[in-house]
Amino acid sequence: MIPGPTYVYACPDCDLRVSKRSIMSGNTFGAIQFSDLRIEAPMKPRYPYITKCKRCACTFWLDDSTKVEGTIADRFISFYDDQFARNDDKNPVFGDQLEIHPALELDQESIKDALFMNVQRNEEDEKYLRYLLLWEYHKQLLDGTITRETLNKELDYLENIDILLRLIEGDENSLFFCAELHRFAGRFDRCLEILEPYVEEFMGPILGEIHERCLSGNRDVFEINLS
Repeated sequence: MIPGPTYVYACPDCDLRVSKRSIMSGNTFGAIQFSDLRIEAPMKPRYPYITKCKRCACTFWLDDSTKVEGTIADRFISFYDDQFARNDDKNPVFGDQLEIHPALELDQESIKDALFMNVQRNEEDEKYLRYLLLWEYHKQLLDGTITRETLNKELDYLENIDILLRLIEGDENSLFFCAELHRFAGRFDRCLEILEPYVEEFMGPILGEIHERCLSGNRDVFEINLS
């Protein structure tokens, strides 16, 4: 992995500065992909596109509209960096702060709040937030903080799946993921209906796994071997 610049963003409500790292080049060596499209790649980390201000609780996008001119290099940034301390000249990207910390990733409740407040500017924003919400639920399953039985009754979980299905409807590249979303929701007949035309000729290991889990009534996410 080759790191890129660290950018600085300002909260539009209170001007608190936060940072976000970037990468110039990454790879999927050692990566784990899950059937809900989440990827954990140590050599290609994901950085947030949206954050919540820890000072005023404003939720804002980390984009050109909130980016502060200038970049900085360190993960933890302090005004007392030697680069600026020599002439006691403050870097203007700091605003009124002596330190800049990384932008916080939204937790499950913050993602729900963001969707409720309609912070999404277009369908791509909404898909991003709804994928994040789906992954948060599934990570809870994996770490044992929620059971599948409890999640099956979670209306927000099912509503999120239904809205995702509407957002990706008609996208040929998302056909098999639509089947997987129906499996997550427990709609096994619909999942099998989508897979049926591909069972004989195109049934590779991933579709085969979805198919077998569907037949057995299994709604859980599974790992996909990328090697």
